[in-house]
Amino acid sequence: MKYLFIAFFFSITMNGQKIQKIKINVELKNELAQIDRDDQMFRELMQPNVSPEQIENVMKEKNLTKEDVTVGLSKIMNKQDEENLVKIEKIIKKYGYPGKTLVGEPENKTAWLVIQHSPKIDQYLPIIKKAADTEELPFRLYAMMLDRQLMQENKEQIYGTQGASFFITKNRKKETISLIWPIKDFDNVNKLRKEAGFNETIEEYSKGLFGNDFIFKRYTLEEALKIQNQK
Repeated sequence: MKYLFIAFFFSITMNGQKIQKIKINVELKNELAQIDRDDQMFRELMQPNVSPEQIENVMKEKNLTKEDVTVGLSKIMNKQDEENLVKIEKIIKKYGYPGKTLVGEPENKTAWLVIQHSPKIDQYLPIIKKAADTEELPFRLYAMMLDRQLMQENKEQIYGTQGASFFITKNRKKETISLIWPIKDFDNVNKLRKEAGFNETIEEYSKGLFGNDFIFKRYTLEEALKIQNQK
């Protein structure tokens, strides 16, 4: 009898946990899904393999002209990013970080995405770290944001997630130099990447970022800053 009581209590507890896990804010989840779509929409138009149908669909949905989605695309995208950031800041102010418990997946990544595309990474990085530490957000996303902030501060990154392309003129000829931003502990970077949740080595990742023909080269911070200042 005692065993049956314990089993019954365990069953109720487990069922309660299941109910709690799926009790998400559906309205907020849908709002974040739309914000995510708005974030990616214009970036997709910048891809070389974008189809005419995609362009037409975006023009209709956002009531844009052909000029808007060509020469004016960057301006339109920046405006959308600003609008998205305002929405996300209101959400964070009300709920804290909208993580997996509150909105499920993949919408738990939306706030991170918008902040990653904003000039306010330094302001929200502690909140992103807390969300990652409590498993409301994959830790690798925090790692990417941390690397971006370090690069913006002209410091060495940790996980090797950030690359850059610089267009310079050398001997009256224009050149493009693409590189993975300098890494603080290069000898252990692949170990750190694996621990953070990345499946690729830094060498594999760099080819995904810049193409299969890219040859990975290790730069010092001094070398990278010199190239950056020549652009």
